[in-house]
Amino acid sequence: MLNDELTGGGRAQHQRQDVDSSVINAGIGETAALPGGASRREFLAGSAAVIGATLAAPAFAAGPTSKSRIVQAEHSGVTTGPTTIDADVLKTLIDAALCRYAGTKSAVEAVRKYFKKGQKVAIKVNTLGSPYSSVNPETAAHLGDLLHESGIPKDDIRVFDQYISRMQTGRFRVRRSPGSIWVTNHLGRDPKLQEYRDGDYRVEFHWEKLIVWADAVLNVCVPKDHDLTGVTGAMKNMAMGVVKPTTEREANKANPGHYTVVPKFHRGNCDPAIPWLYSQPMIRDKVKLILVDGVRLLYHGGPQDKARHRQLLNQIWVAEDPVAVDATILTLVNKVRKAKGMKPVEEDLFRDKPRLPKYIATAAKMGLGTNDAARITLDHFKVG
Repeated sequence: MLNDELTGGGRAQHQRQDVDSSVINAGIGETAALPGGASRREFLAGSAAVIGATLAAPAFAAGPTSKSRIVQAEHSGVTTGPTTIDADVLKTLIDAALCRYAGTKSAVEAVRKYFKKGQKVAIKVNTLGSPYSSVNPETAAHLGDLLHESGIPKDDIRVFDQYISRMQTGRFRVRRSPGSIWVTNHLGRDPKLQEYRDGDYRVEFHWEKLIVWADAVLNVCVPKDHDLTGVTGAMKNMAMGVVKPTTEREANKANPGHYTVVPKFHRGNCDPAIPWLYSQPMIRDKVKLILVDGVRLLYHGGPQDKARHRQLLNQIWVAEDPVAVDATILTLVNKVRKAKGMKPVEEDLFRDKPRLPKYIATAAKMGLGTNDAARITLDHFKVG
């Protein structure tokens, strides 16, 4: 299976820390009881062997999917420590979230609703916060396996992110072999020049080759605090993760010699750059589904990993509305911050400047989704 190939079958071992996750799990959505009032033991058929198996329909079947509905599946056993996970439980959690969201009997059936045989599918992960505030490679591996089991050839599935160093720090094993699911960093820029305009301000850029190659995209992000935009989630993962600079090698002042166009989009807390980029057909028309790897939450100091500001969440989310996802991440991050005696991100400063999540409201105004809590359905349920 791709899981062992992608991660090398290894698991980082660290001493377990006691983390109180009740504050972040309480009140973020209604918890659905298991069918028939079954206990966790009964639900899992009284055996650990059930972990990792395809879940039966009655437990996760749901009504028609609302575009602004977010399924939040939770399993306390997915983490075995602050930096370690149980890969089998993670698979069960992903399957449960997908089945619940799509109303299907199996995760493979759920995937088939959004990704079709004959399509080339890219799984866009986020590893900027590696090693532990990033997408888990086991998550990407299982999603790749599900896509393949749904009928999509391995050669037509590619897991990718921007920087090879970040991916490797996050335990991803880069592979570009024929007959396999590729795991790769950016492959280069599409030759066609693009232009972003915000009044008199303009940025020339290119789309990354993989987003152009893909017919459909599975957007896999993480819930994090961000030093410029307050929070980061579904929209920034795509918008700032698939752009490339022109041939002119302009140095980033903060990182001399760093060849990237992303800092040029940072003006105004990345607003309106994030929603503008996401609204382009290259992204908006290709992203078919969003999965939030919410095993851990970073509530301060992001987007880079900060161990002392990391908290276990033990959740997987599935949604289609990127604005609703990011608005929900903002609410959750601020809830944790409040519980810890910290200011909300809107009132917090980074280098003496506010880090306002303005892009979320702009995205809603542009019709990319809703940030109105009254129109967002949080379908939160416990698997174990």
